[in-house]
Amino acid sequence: MSVILITMPEARERSTVEHFALRTEVDEDDGLDFASGLAELGHQVYFVDWVDFGEGRSSRMFSYRDQRFVPPRPVETMDLIFAYNFKNHAANLDLFFRMLHCFETVPAIVVNEPLLIRHNLDKSYYWDLERASIRVIPNYEVSTRLRRQFEAGQRLVLKPRHGECGVGIHLVSSVKELGLVEGRESDYIAQHFMLEIRCGERSLVFLGREFSHAVLKMPAPGDPREFRCNESLGGTVHVYRPTTEEMDFALAVLDGYSSLGHVPHFSRVDLIDTETGPCLMEAELMNPSMFANYSGSGTRFGRAVASYLDGLLRMDGQRREQQI
Repeated sequence: MSVILITMPEARERSTVEHFALRTEVDEDDGLDFASGLAELGHQVYFVDWVDFGEGRSSRMFSYRDQRFVPPRPVETMDLIFAYNFKNHAANLDLFFRMLHCFETVPAIVVNEPLLIRHNLDKSYYWDLERASIRVIPNYEVSTRLRRQFEAGQRLVLKPRHGECGVGIHLVSSVKELGLVEGRESDYIAQHFMLEIRCGERSLVFLGREFSHAVLKMPAPGDPREFRCNESLGGTVHVYRPTTEEMDFALAVLDGYSSLGHVPHFSRVDLIDTETGPCLMEAELMNPSMFANYSGSGTRFGRAVASYLDGLLRMDGQRREQQI
């Protein structure tokens, strides 16, 4: 039996001694399916809210087996840490980096690894993937040099480098509108606005390189000004079957990340279809909503995640035995 820690989105105002209340705005109760699958395999599972991490431990901890809050165990006693959800991290980066530092200083397996999370946190990862021959939306640093793009009739999307859930994103069409981020230009990137987003964003979910399921996310219906596909902004989600070309592209994105020295274990690749083929919208390797329950596959996906994590633990155990 291994000891596994999962970061979960707690609704603390609704939690009790015997209940870890989840914030489930976007299908996030799938974490319970992960825990159930891991428990079926004999693992001991604990939940924590990521904001509670301090010096080597969380201030609060919930035992899934005992179904109650228990005295927190030190992080170094964990065999595997599943960094699953850290809602609102972009607004609390100091706390977020404190949590990552905890994970970086222990011998446990961390999924996804902290170095990958740090890399994926900053939207500059687009340029690294582009250098790895991945087709990405054209990206620019924010400055008045974007004037040429505007003069050519190109609209641009300003995205926070450390963004989350579509918050702080602006669609602009002139140098004057860059004033929306005046004094904070280095905190943003600029992307071409792609009309293809009106046809939806394809989101493909993977465990390692193994495909699990996909959804099609659409911008809010009836609002021609809204281009973001986030549910929190009125977007809709539909079960989707990806094409072979889309599947190959998503795997190439994951391989591109691996070529940078970061192997994704738990990921969602968001893409749009363009005249030249699939194009990357986001490589969601930290804090991704997985949308498994939309297709009624939450239990299956939970068991698949549990089996994948169990496999990582077994491989780590074999590696340790060979070193003895």
